[in-house]
Amino acid sequence: MSNADPVRAALGDHIVREILLRDAPLGSDEDLFDAGFDSMSLSRVLVFVEERFGVVIPDGDVVIDEVATLDGLTTFVRRYLEDG
Repeated sequence: MSNADPVRAALGDHIVREILLRDAPLGSDEDLFDAGFDSMSLSRVLVFVEERFGVVIPDGDVVIDEVATLDGLTTFVRRYLEDG
């Protein structure tokens, strides 16, 4: 995915600044849970997505393996944006 992708950029920025509280950007395939993510972090990101992009993501649709990296999370969120 391109660095110019606004969804990826918004997710990466939010995760780095608001969730992980670090300065270093996320690598595309860096495991978010190895970086310090937990289930509460994921919930916070999903709320951010719903508020920022105006989509609703049912909790039952979230598969941890699909959202464990920035690229995976971006692809996951894009499905809802395209369906909406």
